[in-house]
Amino acid sequence: MVDVEILPPEHEPRVHVAGARAPGWLGAGLAVMTVAAAFGVGFLAMFGRTLFAALVVRLVWPWIFSSDFTARVFGSEHIVFWKILVVFLVVDLIARVFIRRELWPKK
Repeated sequence: MVDVEILPPEHEPRVHVAGARAPGWLGAGLAVMTVAAAFGVGFLAMFGRTLFAALVVRLVWPWIFSSDFTARVFGSEHIVFWKILVVFLVVDLIARVFIRRELWPKK
């Protein structure tokens, strides 16, 4: 049989690591910046081609189409980047769904 001895609180073992402290606000800020960088890299990995294509279209559009045509299509004389980005994201999503044949098998 084993006898269990309960020590009073003043005899509890304490572990102390030399030089170890809580990182504080600087450490918390660095951690948030690390998470933001990881999110940014993941976003670019998923949508990098789409962002690049939207940027190219945004830069080339005024050379190809007139401001009257742009106003009819987008509602303003100058093309807005986020509108082109949304159009390209939707096209990319539709293309990914139709490229995967196993989602909708032929019968």
